[in-house]
Amino acid sequence: MRERLVSLDVFRGLTIAGMIIVNNPGSWAVPYSPLRHAEWNGLTPTDLVFPFFLFIVGVAMPFSFDRRLAEGASRLRLFEHVVRRALILILLGFILAAAPSWSMLTTWGPESQPRWLLLGAYVAAVIGLGVLFIDEPPLAWPATTGARIRKIASGVLLAAAIVVFALSWETFRSGNGGKPFRIPGVLQRIGLCYLFASLVVMWLGTRGRIVTIGVLLVGYWLIVTCVPAPAGYTPDWAAARPTGVLHDWIDVRLLGNHLYGERPDPEGLLSTLPAIATVLLGVVTGTWLRTPREPRDRAGWLFLAANLVLVLGLWWALVFPLNKKIWTSSYVLVTGALAMHFLAACYWLVDVYGRRRWAAPFLVVGTNAIAVYFVAGLAARWLNSAAVASRLDGSPVSAWTWFYQAIRDQLGNATAAMSGSPAWLHELGQAVLSPSLASLACSLALAIACCLLFVPLYRFKVFIKI
Repeated sequence: MRERLVSLDVFRGLTIAGMIIVNNPGSWAVPYSPLRHAEWNGLTPTDLVFPFFLFIVGVAMPFSFDRRLAEGASRLRLFEHVVRRALILILLGFILAAAPSWSMLTTWGPESQPRWLLLGAYVAAVIGLGVLFIDEPPLAWPATTGARIRKIASGVLLAAAIVVFALSWETFRSGNGGKPFRIPGVLQRIGLCYLFASLVVMWLGTRGRIVTIGVLLVGYWLIVTCVPAPAGYTPDWAAARPTGVLHDWIDVRLLGNHLYGERPDPEGLLSTLPAIATVLLGVVTGTWLRTPREPRDRAGWLFLAANLVLVLGLWWALVFPLNKKIWTSSYVLVTGALAMHFLAACYWLVDVYGRRRWAAPFLVVGTNAIAVYFVAGLAARWLNSAAVASRLDGSPVSAWTWFYQAIRDQLGNATAAMSGSPAWLHELGQAVLSPSLASLACSLALAIACCLLFVPLYRFKVFIKI
């Protein structure tokens, strides 16, 4: 019988809801204060959301991997499943990143031909990967003629895409004059971390996984503190954020202009190393929750382990500060420890004591987590690109801005209606019914709408597998 942690689904749903709320304020100019990221060093509630999800990815891995191995799957077949899932996550991330950037498709001329060539390479790579995974097993030579033809076709498409991409490298890095979409991203980092953590899970035991966490965190610390960026590379922001220059140099050399506007890119390549350690912390936690102990003992010892990891992380932060932007080693330990605490609390409440009614909305989101996140991302991009008339002066604004203005105006009217109230009450109304509250209301509305959209799927037990 398949073992499933309902508390893990609840925790996942809470985290995805948090990601939607954090990523989609009504106005970036006045976000709700607790939903701001730390400017550089430090930690806010918002900085917990993404590492929590990576931790959850790791917790689920021992359950799914052990089940597949128990069903007779070989490590090669399991690796094929891992590669497929990682590629789907990365592709979904690219789709989200490129969704608003339609200029590549709407211009044509001699100067735009390199962009069209790159677009053709992208399409060929996607089709090639799709054809590769049609026939099982994906990485083996099939026995039937039709399957062999499909394998050859996929190989030709992938090879052609690689050749075109290599020949167009400088065009890719520069964006060819257009607005290049961002290559790093949330889903891309999840895919990469899942892929590399899976290799550790498949080939190393618990001790090996713990040693790998240590090597990644200590090695990353030494790289960041001992390896400077090449001489002469000094971005404008380097004085305020000197420890991110090496990260930015690597990203610019490999990804060109396809990066986040605020640098260094928070999902850059170098900081993916400690992010893998975050997933492995989840793996170790999931392995512990599978041990044949009493559920109360599992929860109690998990609380204790979380406290020990938290103390270690806070001690390390004295010399390697907490920093989400470059995912420092101390940040990995502190956020991992807090994730252990949250999971232990959910496990104690939901799986040990069976208190589940309060968690129904989060189960809806948590059982279709990636699908909910993807739909929310597409909806946000559509609302931010659809033009409507402003409520203020009739000028064109996005539908999302219009929605924010509508809520802000209603809160303003409520504040004005309190003008005849006692001074203390009027001041309290101005403080509470503020534009930042309207910004939070927009985020909550999007999260609730996505939850309601997936309620029918949950009721009919339709779970979209990635």
